[in-house]
Amino acid sequence: MSSAAALGVHSLSVDSVSPASMAFIVDIEQPLTPFISVFAGGHVGVNLKATGLQAGGRVYLTGRPFQGPFLSVQGDGTFFDADEDVSKLRASVSGLVGYSQQLGKQWHIALAGGAGFSHLRQETELPRSATCTLFSWCLLSQPERTVETTQTLHPVVRLTAVHRF
Repeated sequence: MSSAAALGVHSLSVDSVSPASMAFIVDIEQPLTPFISVFAGGHVGVNLKATGLQAGGRVYLTGRPFQGPFLSVQGDGTFFDADEDVSKLRASVSGLVGYSQQLGKQWHIALAGGAGFSHLRQETELPRSATCTLFSWCLLSQPERTVETTQTLHPVVRLTAVHRF
């Protein structure tokens, strides 16, 4: 059984459908049996302000890897670089249903959709007060931070071009 490399896009944002809510992905997929394969790779946001890793597995219902209907489970971790005072980390688990169609001897296209559950942690460094700036004693301490967490259920879409090698 041959391995494959996938290039494509998947939905990244939990609250937007703008181009900035998409990510470019690169995966390597390896079939373990005619029905089951595993994949892993990385992603970067279209706006270059998000980077992360994803991994998962697929069950091909036809018993032919990279062809026909499949069920997939994937997990991903993403770091969002909003600005220097705010950092965001997101962990997600998604379940998808998809279809892979052969386009040539070695190329396939796959489209999958489903739902994901995400846990987002946002940490914000609060600016120092004017009093602090005037009296340098507080500059020696760590800046004050606020942490917000949200959990969401959201749609996930994944479109990839797959090259078998």
